[in-house]
Amino acid sequence: MKILVAGGAGYIGGAVTDALMKRQIPFTVYDNLLYESHYLKAVDFIRGDVRDHELLKKVLDSGYTHVIWLAAIVGDGACEVSRELTTAVNSEAVYWLSKNFSGRVIFTSTCSVYGEHEGEVSEDGVTNPLSLYASSKLEAESFLLDPDYDPPDALVFRLGTAFGLSDTYSRPRMDLVANQMPVSALTKGTITLHGGDQWRPMIHVKDIAKAIVNNLDRPVRGVYNLAAVNLQIKDLAATCAEVTGCKVTATSGGNDPRNYRVSTAKATRDEIFNAHTMHTIEDGVREFANLVRSGRVKSTENSLYFNVRHVGELKEHGKFA
Repeated sequence: MKILVAGGAGYIGGAVTDALMKRQIPFTVYDNLLYESHYLKAVDFIRGDVRDHELLKKVLDSGYTHVIWLAAIVGDGACEVSRELTTAVNSEAVYWLSKNFSGRVIFTSTCSVYGEHEGEVSEDGVTNPLSLYASSKLEAESFLLDPDYDPPDALVFRLGTAFGLSDTYSRPRMDLVANQMPVSALTKGTITLHGGDQWRPMIHVKDIAKAIVNNLDRPVRGVYNLAAVNLQIKDLAATCAEVTGCKVTATSGGNDPRNYRVSTAKATRDEIFNAHTMHTIEDGVREFANLVRSGRVKSTENSLYFNVRHVGELKEHGKFA
């Protein structure tokens, strides 16, 4: 195997590259460093944009057998900063990939494609994307899962909300709910809970990476939900309060209509992951609590740690296009 990790300098990419190194699988990171000013990890690296088809075609034709496609504008708010750019990166670049690469593709989508559901939803359930982020990912899925896609060797992971620390080099994301809560608890002394009855599937970033790398060459393809647990936001807050000793301040309502929990029966059946070895929510909360307590992050409110703030600043300075 020779792997190209598109978007490999990002949050999930940090854990994926660590997992690849542990398995001693040759790989190259292809990334435009949207969220970084430099990339210091001692691995093969190409700075490039997934919209640069000429460069990407030249790279892919140099002998890569697999592509792990992590490149995306991620998050509802960040995707709205430039809808045109989001469509180009999240959807159109994947369409180009489906027409110009004949090897194995591992693609990370999102459980946000389900939008709002009352009960657990399986991969065959009705999709109901409520944002450009979700709809752009769903469209990208369709390109890779098209019956006319040749060869039909794509594995699509619909990810639950990620949490936890990735690796030494990747920025910690403070805008993910299970990461943001313990940070808020320790810097503000309280967690403000808006509503809290919403369900979310959640999974540690390192377990995402393990599933990706462990299934690179297994005979599995198609769509799989990937999550460790379905959790109500109010229960996540209670866990954070227990670990940090903070108080929870509840307010009524909230403006997030997403409410979904997913079935991972298909992934369990096909041995996509081992549920008994996955990180717990408590593990992730402790990681971020320890990060704050150690003083290793100078400013937890730095815009770099928040996707929507960072791309908003880039657009303001004419650098997000």
